[in-house]
Amino acid sequence: MRFNKKAINVFWVVNHGISMREYGDYNVGDTFSSALSFTHPIMEPSESATKSLKKVDIDTYEGVGRIFVIENFGDYPTLLFDCGIYAFSLHNRLPAGIESGSYVKMRFYLAFDERHFGTLITNGEFLHKLIPEMDYDWRVKDILILIDDDAGKKNFAHLPVAYTSSKGEIYKRIRETNAYEDCDGYDASYILICEMI
Repeated sequence: MRFNKKAINVFWVVNHGISMREYGDYNVGDTFSSALSFTHPIMEPSESATKSLKKVDIDTYEGVGRIFVIENFGDYPTLLFDCGIYAFSLHNRLPAGIESGSYVKMRFYLAFDERHFGTLITNGEFLHKLIPEMDYDWRVKDILILIDDDAGKKNFAHLPVAYTSSKGEIYKRIRETNAYEDCDGYDASYILICEMI
């Protein structure tokens, strides 16, 4: 698949401190490779067969594309969504009436892969060998942190508000993450604004 970077090349990706404690922190300017995963999908059949993707809130995307079951573990299949970019999801089911290969309209959160992509298998083949372009290259352009508890309000009181979501959530701009310290050891929530390079 070829992806038209002129259509969309900057992504707002959710990251949680608990994951960063295991996989590492980020600084503005960092470059890395990662597949995308999607979480908390809400999908319905689509009348359109034109693939599309748009950001509808700070942490939410809406896309039209094809959805596939690539591994099936009973009630916990692995899904692949092709909406002009590829993203996969672990442990989500297709709603009743939607079959693998169907076009769907879906709302979801994007996250970076936590090292699952290299282990995914479909039809006896590793997915990363079948679709190597799923492992995208990224550059961190900006980092936002959700200020939703007393520790965050105290630690980041000196910073101006950078973004308020449609749900009233307050985000502030930081230059680097520190998942152990940013919210006094609790699970910080970040948005990494990343350019696909």
